Order: sequence, then C-alpha cells, then structure tokens
Amino acid sequence: MDLSELRKTVEEMEVVDGHSHNIVAFYSNSISSGFVQAFTVGASADPDAAAFAQTTLSFKRGLRDVAELYGTEVSLQSVEEYRKVSGIESITSTCLKTAKFSAILIDDGIEMDKRNEIQWLKNFTPLVGRILRTERVAEQILEQVRYQYTFTLLMFFILFDGFLSTTVTVAKEIYALKSIVAYYGGLEINLKVTKTEAEESLRQVLINATKPIYLLFHRNLVDYLFLQSLEIALSYDLPMQIHTGFGDRLLDLRKSNPLHFRSVLEDKRYSKCRFVFLHASHPFSKEASYLASVYSQVYLDFGLAIPKLSMHGMISAVKDLLTLAPINKVMFSTDAYTFPETFYLGAKNSREVVFSVLRDACNDGELLISEAVEAAKDILARNAIRFYKINSTNITVP
Repeated sequence: MDLSELRKTVEEMEVVDGHSHNIVAFYSNSISSGFVQAFTVGASADPDAAAFAQTTLSFKRGLRDVAELYGTEVSLQSVEEYRKVSGIESITSTCLKTAKFSAILIDDGIEMDKRNEIQWLKNFTPLVGRILRTERVAEQILEQVRYQYTFTLLMFFILFDGFLSTTVTVAKEIYALKSIVAYYGGLEINLKVTKTEAEESLRQVLINATKPIYLLFHRNLVDYLFLQSLEIALSYDLPMQIHTGFGDRLLDLRKSNPLHFRSVLEDKRYSKCRFVFLHASHPFSKEASYLASVYSQVYLDFGLAIPKLSMHGMISAVKDLLTLAPINKVMFSTDAYTFPETFYLGAKNSREVVFSVLRDACNDGELLISEAVEAAKDILARNAIRFYKINSTNITVP
C-alpha cells in the first residue's frame, strides 16, 4: 500500500491551532521550574511534581525533538543554554515557522508573569485570534468591585454582558468563548439554579473577597454565569470551548468526564450551541466520542493529550475519539503555553499521530488512501477553519 501521498499531506500542510495560550519571557516567575515545566500538565505546575517530569516518556521524546530542532546535544542543559543565547523571539520564530501554523487561537485567560500578548504573536503567524475565557472575565469584574456589598447580580451582568458584547463586536478577533467550569466543581451544571441563589453566592464572594478573586467555592454563581455565557455565545454565534478530562491538580478528574455534561446537551435552550470538548477528554475519550456521535452540537479537540501523553497514549486517544465521532468533528490544537517549544511539539506530534491513526485505518480497510488524505486535511486544519469561521482569504486552506 502506497502511503506516500498521505505522509506528504500530513508533513507539508499548514495547520490551524484551535486552542493554545500565551508565551512568556525567559525570566518570568511563571516558569520557576525552568524549561522542564514545558513537559508538565498545566501552565503553573507544582514544582515538586515538575521535578519528576524528566523521567516521563513525554519528556524524553520531547527533549530529543527539541534538541534536533535546535541542533544541540540531547540534554536539558544544552537546550536551556541554546534558548538563553538565542532569545525568545528567535526561538519562537523557529518553533512556529518549522511547525507550519496557518492560524493560532489563543486563550489569554491565564494570568502569567511577563507574558507576551496576542499582538506580539502576530509577528510569527499569519492569523492569531482570541478565545475569551468567561470565568476569568467575571473574576476581573469582581476584583474591581470587591467589598462593595451593595453590588447586585443585575449590576454584575450589565458589566459582564457589556464587556463581552463590546469585546466581540469591537475587537472582531474573538473566535470562541471558553469555560473552565470543570475546575469549579465539575461538568454537571445545575440547570435550575435560581437568580436568588446566584445573588446570595455573589454576596458571599464580595464578603469573603480574596486577592485575586477566585470563584472556586461559589458554585451557584458559576453555574448561573455559565448558562448566561451560553446565551451570549448563541447571540453572537460563537462556539463554547469546554475543559474536559485531565488538567492540573486543582481539577477533580472524576467530575470532568464529559458524560456529566449531558443535561446541558439535552436542554432545548442550548441545542443550537456549538461545544468543543478539549483535551481529547482524556481519559474519557471514548465517552466524548459517543457524545459527538449522538449530539450534533458536540465537537472534539485533542490538544494537551498531544503532546503530553506517551506515543501509545496519544495514538490511543485519537483512535478512541474516532471510535464513533465523525471525522469532521475532530480537530487539532496544541494547548501550548508559556514555551514556544510546546507549540512545535504539539504540531510535530500531532502530525505523527494523525498519520499513524489514518494509516492504520487504511490498513484495516476503513478508509481509502484518498479518504485518509482528506481526513488529514480536515483534522489538522479544515474542520477548525469551518467551525471557528476563520476567514480563509487570510490563510492557506489545504
């Protein structure tokens, strides 16, 4: 079986990254563990946990890939030295251009020290868009009114709706909203949360204001906010990205199974919403695949699972997503953060995994080679271009 056309397509096409984060300066306090932090799960890893990262399969594979890219010895010290000598702009250019990004969508809702903003990234990629994290918007508003005990839910949503409306219509660079509701108690949303309950929850936030404000222990307000965000997403025809599956240790993994989200999917009020389940929902990839097969509004994204898992784990996750899910609902992203190398590794590993999965599908008689070529173009770029309504006149469409 001649797979040369499939391999050429996967290796040479420009990709669209549907979900990632900001890059920071070398001396950011957000990377206190050093470059090894690029191989941990989460933008702000536990330093003690990060110390063990060098014995993971992901680290050993990734370090060799980065050393090959930079032409250095395969050692953490050599790579770190190259990074310091080269500078952040040089290595960002190398990583992003080698990875062949056509477009990158950035969730800038993670607060990081000395981070480079979205505008900076436009120096290296044809199109850079923004993903608006709704809970972070809410927390920023509440930080401005802390201790104002007469501040009401109505006043909050006037500011919240106003900020989102203005940002979406004026900036015109918002391609999606995003929720990390999974971090605030899980994906089982209370669809019957009342305005009174949300009002009391808001009151408690203001009375017990921390710095910065974090909505973790105020579930009624979180659920109410999430449902309001869905209404806003609908009104502007924006998709909603949902954190599902694994993440850092603040997350209760048991509650981030996308099956918990079924009540929202069954609610007719949100039947026209477009949801993206991020991170391959790992380790619940088969559950996510099932949901994408039975709910028209569910789409899947495998960033973070690639490149954080072992090669076997990455291939298994993508195969699990395709167990039931339509090919035109599965999308590439890197979930890259902090380090330019995470963009490069996400793209490089995704190409390798997509080729492996589609090759096996051809060998199993499930796809013709011509169909596999089209599937590769869809997964790595075209699905995201259509889904996020990216203006194709500004980028290369495979």
